[in-house]
Amino acid sequence: MKKLEQDPKAYDAQFTQLTKGINKEVIKWILHKVNKGESVLEIGCGTGTLSAKIALKNTMVTAIDKNVQMINYAMKHYPKKEDIKLKYQVGSFRTSSIPEHSQDIVISKFMLSELGPFEQQIFLRTAWKLLKPHGRLIIAAEFIPSNFWKISFKLKRWWYNKKLKRNNIERTTPLTNFYEYIDVIGFEIIDEYYWNKGSIRAIELVKKNLNDNTNPGYYKPKPIKYWGIASSLKILRCVLTGQIDEVPIEPGIYRSGKPNETSPVLITANYAYTFIKVMRDLRGVDAWVVCINSKGINVWCAARGGDFGNKELIDAIEATGIDKHVDTNTLILPQLAAGGVSKPELPENSEVFPFKIKYGPIWSKDLKEYLELPSQKKSETMKRAKFSLSHRIRAGISHTTFLLRKIFLIPLIILSITLGVLDYTDVFNILWFVGYLVIWILFPNILLLLLYPLANFTRKFLIKGVIFGVINTILLGIITWVLKNSFLFMSLNLVFFFWIGFFTTMSFSGYTMATNPREIQNEYKIFKILNYILLIGSFSLSFLSIVYII
Repeated sequence: MKKLEQDPKAYDAQFTQLTKGINKEVIKWILHKVNKGESVLEIGCGTGTLSAKIALKNTMVTAIDKNVQMINYAMKHYPKKEDIKLKYQVGSFRTSSIPEHSQDIVISKFMLSELGPFEQQIFLRTAWKLLKPHGRLIIAAEFIPSNFWKISFKLKRWWYNKKLKRNNIERTTPLTNFYEYIDVIGFEIIDEYYWNKGSIRAIELVKKNLNDNTNPGYYKPKPIKYWGIASSLKILRCVLTGQIDEVPIEPGIYRSGKPNETSPVLITANYAYTFIKVMRDLRGVDAWVVCINSKGINVWCAARGGDFGNKELIDAIEATGIDKHVDTNTLILPQLAAGGVSKPELPENSEVFPFKIKYGPIWSKDLKEYLELPSQKKSETMKRAKFSLSHRIRAGISHTTFLLRKIFLIPLIILSITLGVLDYTDVFNILWFVGYLVIWILFPNILLLLLYPLANFTRKFLIKGVIFGVINTILLGIITWVLKNSFLFMSLNLVFFFWIGFFTTMSFSGYTMATNPREIQNEYKIFKILNYILLIGSFSLSFLSIVYII
């Protein structure tokens, strides 16, 4: 949808094609819900198609959208009717100047899937405040179907997301926990309609009168078990899948022990591994743990990738209402979040963000000791990200599984099939050669976890790559010569040995914390050229070695 929004003129036609005409059915359903004389606010009005039709029913309509191009297009196609009450504004539900308790109906059509969980909760709370008593909220959005249809939907969605990622287009996300927010925040469903097996739904909600009748409620996720077999298997999954998969828990407030209004507030990512590790390390400590929506990515990667920054932090505070639980005005963030959070740009101690921040230890294992210090002043060891052997082993395992899954698995399968076709009578020899390749892929990772400190004299990974490329070439050359007993076979693969050592070292940079994205980006242009040259040369010579053994 975000790609479509770049061209307002073609938006309606392309979106109709994308939804196979369901968007038109949704508009009809919503129009049927609007009565003459009602005040209506449409949030995310797009080209203004729906808001214009609602205005023609003699209603008072305010339509807002943060996309200036969309608003300009809507204004150019303003309905040609006298005394029509339709006003377009550039803005969002968080920045609009609409008075509270002023609207009979608030409408959102296919906007919520562009928002994360916290933003969806903030949207619901904002809509509650804007509505009159017993006012109605009407939303249309994409959801995950239930039962058998969920499998088909997820497969299609997986393929669609891969396509978006290839084209560098920001993806939208079907609503998952939305139904759980409704009652707690202060709404009740009065009507609902499904299209396409429930993957597109329109829901009509009515504003409930809460106990204090002045503010909507806050949603809190259910407690998550962080001890036991299930949580340990989840950690294993994260490590053995290269720690590149998004493995999220629901963002929100969690409790360590029995926290009260004087307990510390810790901020972390909603990556399952991170959450489990933090909660285990906090054993015996009473604290509030707020997981921001880092999209299921760990703190270090999320901060460097723009998913653990000021916006995510502010969203978490606003959506959870953590300030209502505590007297403290300090949030303790992981030190590794400093790469994404800009303290000078945070509106500290303001209505939007009624806290100041400080950075805790770099590793969660030091949290308990840190919180017990009267001044909460970090020791030097708490500040230092030492890439110890244990960390290198964990990083090495994760990196190896990443290489096998994401880069070498398909080429290995294709190679095995090709060799089988060329020489189907000698299966053992084929498997033996594929086994060599797997060893060659694993070996430089073993070198890195054992010998990485040898290259600590430089921050440049191009230099590190050359160093480990040379070491890998020498050692793998000797091992291959001994195992294969063929100088020619070994010689033809020397360039491959250097390339795999060089490439693996550059790839390993993201697991080390020894550099930053800007430094890697500066080296990437040279790496790309060298990588292509080495790749072509190594594969050509290695192909000759395959011909030799066949």
